Amino acid sequence: MRPGERRLRRHSTLLILAGPIVAGLLAMTGCGGGTPPIDRTDLVNDLAARLNQPPAADYTARYQLAGGAMATVTQSKEPRRTAYRWTGGSMILTPQATTKCSGAPAVCTMTAAPASATPQADATELLKHGLLSAQKVSALLTAAALDLRSDIQQRDTTIAGRPASCVEVSGEKNGKNYDFEVCVTTDNVLGSFIGTVDGTPIEFAMTQYSASAAEDSFATTEPQPSISAL
Repeated sequence: MRPGERRLRRHSTLLILAGPIVAGLLAMTGCGGGTPPIDRTDLVNDLAARLNQPPAADYTARYQLAGGAMATVTQSKEPRRTAYRWTGGSMILTPQATTKCSGAPAVCTMTAAPASATPQADATELLKHGLLSAQKVSALLTAAALDLRSDIQQRDTTIAGRPASCVEVSGEKNGKNYDFEVCVTTDNVLGSFIGTVDGTPIEFAMTQYSASAAEDSFATTEPQPSISAL
């Protein structure tokens, strides 16, 4: 899909639901003594670094996925924990273990975390449910920054009432075209994503944001919180 086609799709799907656009495209090159050019590598690397760093504060974000399904991502700063929840399942990361739950009633399996590493989300499992971790998106952005032939466009918007910076990236790697857009809020939270990852089309946008992380968001036994409750 060409960049122009992606931009048309971007403005006609989930991002419209996530919040009104409050700023247009920012100039990528200086003109007539105006703003100096924005370095494309710095721009993308900045968003990648913001997504990859530990959470600065607790939050809960609700996302609308392609097809209308909903999911939530909850993070706590201390202790550092992340909970991904979707209809019928969840993945919960703590310093001690990664726990995956599915079914009704929920059946959970726990994998102990390596002593020397922070648990990482199972990217394959999240893809099955239309989600991506912030770390996975950070890796995609870093790879795009290293590709000197990629085309990068930038814009500012508002998602779920939060100001956000977006980059649309397109290019070719190993003979295959790639094209995706990422938006990151000023809270360093993943606001939206549109693109194909490992052959799987992914599209989601944040629709609600709360600067809190309820303790039961990290529950691995019944009762589990509803993903519709924020």
